[in-house]
Amino acid sequence: MAIKIVKKGLALLIVFGLFITIPTQTEAATKVMWGKTELKLGQIGKVTILADTPLVKMNSNGSLSTVRMLKKGDEYRVYSYKGQHNGLYGVGGSSFVQKNTAKAKYETPSKKKLALVTPKPIITTPVDPPALEVIDIQ
Repeated sequence: MAIKIVKKGLALLIVFGLFITIPTQTEAATKVMWGKTELKLGQIGKVTILADTPLVKMNSNGSLSTVRMLKKGDEYRVYSYKGQHNGLYGVGGSSFVQKNTAKAKYETPSKKKLALVTPKPIITTPVDPPALEVIDIQ
């Protein structure tokens, strides 16, 4: 009797184990890498630092203050652009990299890469109603 219970329990564990090991699609599989950084939705480009350059914040009076120094070779996502102070690339968190071709190279993603992170629209096709048959009732 105990052997039958053990066999049934073992069979249930095996079946349950099969359901756990079935791979499912995760977000990790949809990462789109662009250089050293992951391309994100809402990103308009990236800045590659060519020489040490300051990361700045804009003060309430419009002046800039240095947050920290960015190191040569680093890449940062760009989410916005402001035309003030000869150009500012918005890298998130209200921080900016000043436009300077000697210190920072700005690039935009290819349309092919951008299409990989853009959500696909759900397209529904209209369905024709079934044809009605007229029956003559007398």
